[in-house]
Amino acid sequence: MKLLKPFLTAGLTLSLLQFSAGQDEPEKPREKTDVEIKRDKLNEAFSNLPEEKRTAYLKGRQEAQRLFSKKRTFETLMTIYEIEEIFPNDPAVLNLIGAVHVEFRDFDYARLIFDRAVELAGEDPKILFNVAEIEFCSNNWETCIQKFDYLIKKIDNPDSDFVNIMELKRLLCFLALANENKDNAQKRAEYLNKAKEIAKLHDYMDDTPFSYYANASLAYFEEDKILASEWVMRGKKVFGPANTLSWDDTLVEFGYIESHYGLHFSKANRDEPAAP
Repeated sequence: MKLLKPFLTAGLTLSLLQFSAGQDEPEKPREKTDVEIKRDKLNEAFSNLPEEKRTAYLKGRQEAQRLFSKKRTFETLMTIYEIEEIFPNDPAVLNLIGAVHVEFRDFDYARLIFDRAVELAGEDPKILFNVAEIEFCSNNWETCIQKFDYLIKKIDNPDSDFVNIMELKRLLCFLALANENKDNAQKRAEYLNKAKEIAKLHDYMDDTPFSYYANASLAYFEEDKILASEWVMRGKKVFGPANTLSWDDTLVEFGYIESHYGLHFSKANRDEPAAP
């Protein structure tokens, strides 16, 4: 999956933990969170390394992230193996290893890696996002919804696109559940109504592509591919293609837009693959 701004990737995001080759920032007067305490502990261990090793490590980690963004996954792992000899158990690197194994569709191993990253970093939202994302990619819709619900409540900025992407994924989970219950009219209607309620969180006046992609998702669900494509194109026209890549990737992951890894939903639950 791509590393994309504003939060690095639509599916799998890198840790918020940051190391510095120089001195740490001064302590804040307020009581520190668990994430901050664990971050400071890691930074202290990192600062004990010789400067040349710190510099080499940060350079190598940046290169690993660059390679991953280019989908050069095996080269990413080789670079990681090299820098782990300098400083092992960096949650940001573990997060990246987990992302690589999601690319390999090895979800069980990726879960183990992300769990280890959470142990070291605390409940870093970027890592928790990846944990939920595995459930999304695995079609574990109910579990995915629960994990995103938990994470959204922990985010200080509820209007960020980081949260909005999660809301779109929740909407898609409810559509998937509605589709799985197509022989149960009551259940299907309940799940569909929940998806429609989420779609109302934003409209076209808000500074987010959410409403365009939410409406596109509802149109895809109703198999109105022309209307769905129109919504996507409107979103791209308003926000620019570079700013909607993360949103496109979400529909690809779900299978509404074809991809080498995004057909699992469309083939399993629709009569024919969805067209862009």
